[in-house]
Amino acid sequence: MNVLSITQLNNLIKRTLDREYLLKNLYISGTIMNAKRHNSGHVYFSLKDEESSIDVTMWSSTVMSKGLSNSIENGLLVTIKGSVNFYNKMGRLHIVASDMQIGSKSPLQLEFDALKQELTALGYFDESHKQMIPVLSSCIGIVTSPSGAVLHDILHISEHRNPLMKFKLFSVPVQGTNAGPIIAKGIERADKDPDVDVIIVGRGGGSMEDLWCFNDRKVVEAIYHAKTPIISAVGHETDYTLADYAADMRGATPSHAAEISVLPITTLQEDLQKKEEYLHYVINQILQQKRGELSTLFNRKLGIPALQLIHKQKSLLQTIKDGMHRVSMHRMEQEKHKLSLLAKELSLQNPVHMMTKGYSKIEHNGVTVHSVNQLDTGNTISFTLADGTVSADVKTIKKHKPLYQNKR
Repeated sequence: MNVLSITQLNNLIKRTLDREYLLKNLYISGTIMNAKRHNSGHVYFSLKDEESSIDVTMWSSTVMSKGLSNSIENGLLVTIKGSVNFYNKMGRLHIVASDMQIGSKSPLQLEFDALKQELTALGYFDESHKQMIPVLSSCIGIVTSPSGAVLHDILHISEHRNPLMKFKLFSVPVQGTNAGPIIAKGIERADKDPDVDVIIVGRGGGSMEDLWCFNDRKVVEAIYHAKTPIISAVGHETDYTLADYAADMRGATPSHAAEISVLPITTLQEDLQKKEEYLHYVINQILQQKRGELSTLFNRKLGIPALQLIHKQKSLLQTIKDGMHRVSMHRMEQEKHKLSLLAKELSLQNPVHMMTKGYSKIEHNGVTVHSVNQLDTGNTISFTLADGTVSADVKTIKKHKPLYQNKR
């Protein structure tokens, strides 16, 4: 079994096509679709008939030499001369055009131009009528097919930008002769929903016939009369429908429409952080200014009088304090004098003091003797003097009249 690599297969296809004489210098007629001019001057477009299409490239040198710089546009019926070319690195087959004969526009293009001219005259595409797209939406209505790639692309982009965003799908067919009025009804339902802040209307790429329902007059009218801002996202970047002209903003692709309508949560966080920092700065500046004004007002209206009052009260307090100190010192001297006199009196009445003058204390069996009546001859008594004790025996007792008698 001979297994080929991708490079070997593509090289084989290219060699086979290059050897085929019938694929050189062909004349092909069809309608131009998806025309795109590159910065280099090259023009890329598709050539389409009722059933099929093929990619065509016309190099800038050919465009210039044939005078086609401003002549190639979508919807033109043309006949081109060219050769089939296979770009083996990408595995892509296309026609390299060496000449072009431009005929009339296709019937669809003529119908498109006529309706666009009429609606333009009626003001359906006026910039003054267009609404601003909300910077921060909470819910986005999507008018499209539930099975197409549009819904997936929008949800995928939104999940990365802001996972908190909510969506409501208003399911409609996006192709076919009867799709236009149904799309218009879908737009009206989305516009009446109170939760929806912005509406995306769209579908994926296709031929002019595939996208034709977005040129329907009812769709344009529904977009024009909607109170909710609308972003169109129909086809590829090079595809333009009347819905794109009527919408408040056009997204080149459904993914681009999601980027327009969904603010990244990181941007919101950064913006909130900046606003918080600015508010802190402003508040601090205001507080600092008000503190200065308050300080000036206090010093002028309250500060100096208050300081004068405080100084007066401090002087009065010091005078009272000094007076109280003098009174307390005088009272203390009086009390010290009284205490000194009392101490002298107590000292004079102290038995020990009396003993120093020759007096003694007589005791018999530990009892103080006050009278001779307490003693008998032969009793042993003790004399307590100032510097000791003396014992003695009673030999005689003589009584006489008391020296001191307590009067009652």
